[in-house]
Amino acid sequence: MRFRLALFALLALLVCGACVFQARALPLKPWQDETLTFNISLPEGWQISHVPGEDEAQFLIAPETYDGSEESFRIYLYFSKTAEDELQNHLELSSERIEQWMSALIDESYEIYNKNELKIDKKPAMALDFAKPDGESYQVGRVVIASHPDHTLAFVAMANREEWNATVRTFDKIVSSFKIKKTMD
Repeated sequence: MRFRLALFALLALLVCGACVFQARALPLKPWQDETLTFNISLPEGWQISHVPGEDEAQFLIAPETYDGSEESFRIYLYFSKTAEDELQNHLELSSERIEQWMSALIDESYEIYNKNELKIDKKPAMALDFAKPDGESYQVGRVVIASHPDHTLAFVAMANREEWNATVRTFDKIVSSFKIKKTMD
């Protein structure tokens, strides 16, 4: 009887695990663009482009087939050099920039359901996973904010749950590949 119960419990765990399957990450290759002040690697068929507007620090990273829909997987990147020498001024300016940027991307109906610490370019970073109901499914995303002494840096990835599960591992690899180019100022 205990054997059957244990077997049933194991089978239930396997079935539940299959329900939240996340695909493997796509292979990445370095993105070639000498005008960028950072290095990043992307999957074949993906591109990075400036988001039109006054702020040159905003980028969109997505497959070439990205159609602009809310359901499709896309990554937003905010990256700018901060010219503040005082740490407190740098933190205030970075916080203000990121808050404005994120409020335009993530509405208040999203709720945070997970928090994690990681590193981007050997600097501390924090990741927050968020979601909101969308009919029978969910819109899901992750914001990653890095602490850097002279740059403001954040990623936001978003998609519907199906696209998210198929692409989140690739997002993690893209974030891990990010490196600030060294300059001779």
